[in-house]
Amino acid sequence: MIIDSLSKYTFIPILEHTISYLKKKGVEYADIRFEETISEGVMARDGEIDRLWDNLETGFGIRVLYKGAWGFAASSLLTETEARKMADEAILQAKAIAQIQGSGVRGQGSIEKNPPIKFKYKAPCQIDPFIIPLEERLSPMLNATSFHLTSHISHLASQKIHTIEGFMDFQKTHKIFLNTEGSFIEQEIFTSGAGIKVIAIDSDDVQIRSFPDSHQGIFRQGGYERIIEMDILKNTPRIIEEALMLLKAKECPSGEKTVILGGSQVALQIHESIGHAVELDRAMGMEISLAGGTFLTPDKLGKQICSKIVNIYADPTIEGGAGSYLYDDEGIKAGRVDIIKNGRFVNFLTSRETAKRLSVGGGKWEVGKKLNGSVRANNWSNIPIIRMSNINLEPQEGSLNDLIADTKDGIFLQTNKSWSIDTLRLNFQFGMEIGWEIKKGRITRPLKNPVYSGITPEFWKRCNAICGKEEWQMYGLNSCGKGDPIQSISVGHGAAPARFSKVKVGAVR
Repeated sequence: MIIDSLSKYTFIPILEHTISYLKKKGVEYADIRFEETISEGVMARDGEIDRLWDNLETGFGIRVLYKGAWGFAASSLLTETEARKMADEAILQAKAIAQIQGSGVRGQGSIEKNPPIKFKYKAPCQIDPFIIPLEERLSPMLNATSFHLTSHISHLASQKIHTIEGFMDFQKTHKIFLNTEGSFIEQEIFTSGAGIKVIAIDSDDVQIRSFPDSHQGIFRQGGYERIIEMDILKNTPRIIEEALMLLKAKECPSGEKTVILGGSQVALQIHESIGHAVELDRAMGMEISLAGGTFLTPDKLGKQICSKIVNIYADPTIEGGAGSYLYDDEGIKAGRVDIIKNGRFVNFLTSRETAKRLSVGGGKWEVGKKLNGSVRANNWSNIPIIRMSNINLEPQEGSLNDLIADTKDGIFLQTNKSWSIDTLRLNFQFGMEIGWEIKKGRITRPLKNPVYSGITPEFWKRCNAICGKEEWQMYGLNSCGKGDPIQSISVGHGAAPARFSKVKVGAVR
């Protein structure tokens, strides 16, 4: 929803005066980004509140490009004197960096320019979580985490339930962005998330079942309506039953198997092996010392890295995606960008700086869209960097039941428990909460402690089926980490269950 007047702040003239001041200082480019973020959450355990938190962060960050180098400074004190002080500090930082690296942004000389934008936006939110009375807000989670303490399950079963944990988390962010190109962009976004985890123990065997996803839950853009949609209390009996069932289940067998991944695990597979791999700063070595690099270098553009049925795209404009927005933190308009098209790698996620460098370096773009609105910071105090938004797998056709019926011998894997991937996003291993053996198109028994591994392009080339729109949904998390200092941010993934052939599986406790 685009709105006529979102601004309620009286300090906007300070932001405007600071941009004018930076222009007079002769910067090549500069932007100032104000953010106010309110967050509240709860951790519950066995029907009692374990931890409550609330936080308010307000401040601004100034980024400048001066003499071919970047400088950044930030403050929580928004006065005209402080804003000018931070502007001067950012310029001094840029001058110092320019002396070290030589002329030109990372040696290339400039950034991609963009026309001025005037835009105000408030993302949809049906139920503001911050105005719901605390007791009412917490009630579903307290009831769900105390379910095993009631008479709903037998005494013997309840003894094996060690604990039930749950959380809810809400965030509201208001951003105001101005730059020396003449842009004024204002956005307000709500993000809500929740999850529950059952831990069952029998002797030395510990099993976990989670809902609606693994330990990090699921985050969506929107308000308290997202928690209502999850219906966690209704699903609690099922995950209790499955956690107890896993205590009696057989270990997952080892070998090469046909594997069907549940939608949430497909989402995580996309996140770790594709989403991070297509961040152009990794390909250019700008993240190598902390978050690593990528096997997808610019010479791979246009190359086949997945099976032909795989189409993966970024789209920050999807309503409800945890990584949704309409303009990024460089003032670039967001939109759909194909990343993998019919199995071919066609686009990186870019910034103004990296897009310019790739263009100068002779990179070939199949789609031809260099600036794709992929830069964000997790708050006002950090410099924006390339971040995935909503990275999604296009659905094909058919239901999960159809896919299982079409599988003669395989394993259906649900809900991530652990993950590991190398710094090039190439070799990976994922542990899962539960597996279901498939024989002659039917699920025959549960399997515990399953793990699967692979090499990213080989794995995706073995994708031979993807479920249809009826199985496709948005997943999301609020803790994707990158950068130094580390920045945790919300990202989303649209996915449906998918099938892969000749996957190495086994069991790890």
